[in-house]
Amino acid sequence: MKNLFLLRHAKSSWDNTALTDFDRPLSKRGMSNAILLSKYIQKHCISFDLVLSSPSERTQSTLDLVLSYFDPIPITTLKEPIYHASASNLTQLIKQQDDEINNLLIIGHNPGLHVLAESLTNESIVKFPTCAFAKITNFNHWKDIDTGILNLESLITPKELKHD
Repeated sequence: MKNLFLLRHAKSSWDNTALTDFDRPLSKRGMSNAILLSKYIQKHCISFDLVLSSPSERTQSTLDLVLSYFDPIPITTLKEPIYHASASNLTQLIKQQDDEINNLLIIGHNPGLHVLAESLTNESIVKFPTCAFAKITNFNHWKDIDTGILNLESLITPKELKHD
């Protein structure tokens, strides 16, 4: 069985208004939340065979913090199309993955990730906040992810991590 993990970047900083959206760094709260998520992932023995990430500053920084406890670090590829990708574009990217990969992490942005999680699982997700981490299951081939029978096994938010 395959596991698709979706991670929205952690909270970004708006302190420097001269920076472009692409170049915004994480805020202190974002860094703290990413570290909490990293501990959650480690505690629950979650692993990734491949990580596909938006190349924006905030997604890369989130990824660095989340993967800080991994040894070895999973194969990570920056994919320009993930930056503000639509759910359908993300679906096409996921469908292209090799079936030798069992655990795939996509780290990116809303609204694409939120809409993707809802469309793949037919779940109504009220909010997919920054540093939200979803696990989607119930499929055996990446090409089959849009069959409409996938399960939203978990959706972890920073508020829940503070009580874990």
